Amino acid sequence: MQINSQTGPQARAPLAVPFYYGWVVLTLSFLTTLTAAGIRAAPTVLIHPFEREFGWNRATISSAISINLLLFGVAAPISGWLLDRFGPRRVMIGSLFLLIFGVSATTIMREFWQLVLLWGFVVGLGAGGVGSVLSATVANRWFVARRGLVLGILNSASSTGQLIFLPMLMAVIVHAGWRVGSLIPVAVAITLIPLVFFWMCDDPADLGLEPYGTGEHAAPTGRLASLRGVPSASASVSLREVFSSSTFWLLAGSFFICGGTANGLIGTHLIPHEIDIGIPQVTAATLVGVMGGLNFVGTVFSGWMT
Repeated sequence: MQINSQTGPQARAPLAVPFYYGWVVLTLSFLTTLTAAGIRAAPTVLIHPFEREFGWNRATISSAISINLLLFGVAAPISGWLLDRFGPRRVMIGSLFLLIFGVSATTIMREFWQLVLLWGFVVGLGAGGVGSVLSATVANRWFVARRGLVLGILNSASSTGQLIFLPMLMAVIVHAGWRVGSLIPVAVAITLIPLVFFWMCDDPADLGLEPYGTGEHAAPTGRLASLRGVPSASASVSLREVFSSSTFWLLAGSFFICGGTANGLIGTHLIPHEIDIGIPQVTAATLVGVMGGLNFVGTVFSGWMT
């Protein structure tokens, strides 16, 4: 639904579309998160090439990946502050530049500390900048109706990135080497930057719009109103209130377990283990990609139910 909340002339959308502009914002956010997730998951197909070329053992390589995962999580509250202060558009572009630099520089690395710096810190922070916090911000700013579905679609981008990038990267690595394979997500990220720069908008108010479905839902009042479509200037939730909520800690604990198992164990070590027991490399990556595809279905469906 498109509602003009201004009496003056309406700002012109950067891309003329016959539907609510929030769906363009959703698409750009989805593609950016998908690319970042594909890059963050790439080390699982790089472990074997790193072992062969540099002689590093798996525990050593995994320590760099663990830093990547740690920074991916630590970046979330930083990203949330940056999103509030500078808007999604700038954060998305900055994160894409970090990812491009980190992955590109990895192709010329020679020492283990370079892997830690580039893939652990730079890529970890870049991927964390456009993680789940971006999804929540876009869904909250642009949508009241269908917000659960929108959030499910955006959160499924991580699984979609795994589904698309892992088999493709493994196929290229097998035939052309890991350096050529690493440049594929770099090329995708470079392509996204001008799209985000020209077409991404931070807030529907910038275009004279209100969140999608505002007229269909009565605006709630109270201290949690800012989480339900009311502009953040009219209501806010303090960190003290958040940390005192049992719901927050239950959600945080659930995400912690999911991150430790899905991202930490399966996402890092399943493909190398499959290769070790004789499963062909591309087949191993495809199996994990299929798991990501089913995750996509479950995430979107649960968002729709919510």
